Amino acid sequence: MAESSFAAPAIEQHSVSTPSGDLELLGCSPSGDSLKSPILCLHGAFCSAEDYRNFLPFFASYGHPAYSLSLRGHGKSWATSWMTRTLLTTLDDYVADIIAAATFIVRRHPEAPPMVLVGHSFGGGHMQYLLAYQGQNGPSLIKFGGLVLLASAPLSGGGKEITANWEKVEAPNGYKYPWSPRSQLDTPDQVRAAFFQPETGDEVIEKWLKDCRTVKEGIRTGISVFWPFGEARYVLKNLVGLQGDSTPSRKVLLVAASEDRLVKPAVVEENAKAYEVALAEASESGQGSDTNEVVMSCSIPGSAHHLMMDLAWKECAERIVDWVEGRVVRG
Repeated sequence: MAESSFAAPAIEQHSVSTPSGDLELLGCSPSGDSLKSPILCLHGAFCSAEDYRNFLPFFASYGHPAYSLSLRGHGKSWATSWMTRTLLTTLDDYVADIIAAATFIVRRHPEAPPMVLVGHSFGGGHMQYLLAYQGQNGPSLIKFGGLVLLASAPLSGGGKEITANWEKVEAPNGYKYPWSPRSQLDTPDQVRAAFFQPETGDEVIEKWLKDCRTVKEGIRTGISVFWPFGEARYVLKNLVGLQGDSTPSRKVLLVAASEDRLVKPAVVEENAKAYEVALAEASESGQGSDTNEVVMSCSIPGSAHHLMMDLAWKECAERIVDWVEGRVVRG
């Protein structure tokens, strides 16, 4: 890991205006002049932009303008009504939020290379959906350089397996009643069981409950994981690649957490294979590269699902910076 060359700046609160309402965007820009790729991070279910507070100054200390978005109905973004959140909000609405944030970032850094997208858990699913269908209604004005998937829902959706894993964590002996609440994240013990290691400090759990948690998720967007987000070939096609030291350009990094009880490493490995197969098929048809640099994967030892706040968060952030800047990424 190279030494950082920029002082870590303070995190700023931005507001991104959209026709539906204002979106929360946390940002951290390098203290000196930099023309490195901006990084836009997206949270998963029941989370918010606050989940990336460790990562933002770390990325900025290496010269990357770093941002994290709260989707509508999450964090300090505009609050949706029960009807809107539960029945009307779709993945396309979330994509519109991501594009609005990306447009805001491009305007702030007009000379920077294409930005890198970082998505955790279901947020990774949303970003794969965005890229799989980008440009279907005409050329996209925003180009994305690379995609980092952190313990992400796979292209296949993964809903059945992820839901089963969550139920094992939450109710190992089964739910008392068929109507018993699901996805409970009300107490420190519940949060630790789902997202963190047994050794993770109580202060981290309390911070997540106080600052990061979004209490309710929509049904319509929640069940989207029971259908595929898209195809790997289209995700790869719509990424322009990174302008780092690697040749050819890197496009996708898949990161697993070794102790993840929700999106287990095997799910990440299966998703990586989907990208590798798509890359191999493109290479055979003369439309792609046969190098393993384009799609890469790694595992973070000693981390549970919440890679951005758990014990090994810094190691995870280091791997991301190494990947973005074309250096060797430890497996």
